[in-house]
Amino acid sequence: MTAARFTRPAGVWTDPPSGRSAHGTARLRPSFLIIGAQRSGTTSLYRALATHPRILPALRKEVHYFDFHYHKGAAWYLAHFPPNSRWCRQQGVVTGEASPYYLVHPLAPERARAFDLTMRIIAILRDPVRRAFSHYRHNRARRQEPLGFEEALAAEPERLAVDAHRLAVPPHCYSRGHHLYSYADRGRYAHHLSHWLQAFAANQMLVVEAEALFAAPRKTLAAVFRFLGLPAHDQAATRHFNRQPPATLPDDVHGRVAAHFAADQRCLRTLLRQQGIAWVGKPS
Repeated sequence: MTAARFTRPAGVWTDPPSGRSAHGTARLRPSFLIIGAQRSGTTSLYRALATHPRILPALRKEVHYFDFHYHKGAAWYLAHFPPNSRWCRQQGVVTGEASPYYLVHPLAPERARAFDLTMRIIAILRDPVRRAFSHYRHNRARRQEPLGFEEALAAEPERLAVDAHRLAVPPHCYSRGHHLYSYADRGRYAHHLSHWLQAFAANQMLVVEAEALFAAPRKTLAAVFRFLGLPAHDQAATRHFNRQPPATLPDDVHGRVAAHFAADQRCLRTLLRQQGIAWVGKPS
């Protein structure tokens, strides 16, 4: 497989209006990040949080500052957030963003720490097999994936190796292979969260299961609001955004793919228990 030419990822390269950039320092600083995982309910969680009267959303949900836009500087980043008005200060309003690629980008944890070492970090995780299959179907729907699911998983190591070095090449630090085809790699939750735990204290991280968000939304959102230091908001509503048409993996395929994640899943539960990380888990 030959090296891929650099291609910018669609949808993540739009700058904020120039007037906002000029006043970036007069804006609220984000106090929380939803770092992923992709296809695990990040949009649903972010929009549900934005219904709280003391949370104002960013200009766009996915700012991608700590992965693809870091070279543009903090003023560019802050231009995506609401004005730091007297009313916001009086009400204790907070803001944040949700860029799912932060979870897996190797430079994102230290960049986020350099920006604000007190940041609250939220990871929403989904069964890794279903996440990988959803990611695959997303690419198929966009005509970015010609292979079958198991073929794509088998091809992943080579696809990622082609331009993996670009993840550390400025200014964009972008690997097309990793961005598109990291079906299995993005499900190595313990591996990726361990990097974030090297940058942030365990009590600054909350791990949410996507299945809990949709099965018990009120209970799950209450835990997230507590983590953010906010009062309960019983009117918070959860809609399932970006829902795909139903599709089921055959049991034998599911079993083979699940075996790939078994060791990481054991490490994840050990990691969370040892670190004492807040863990919403499955609904009772």
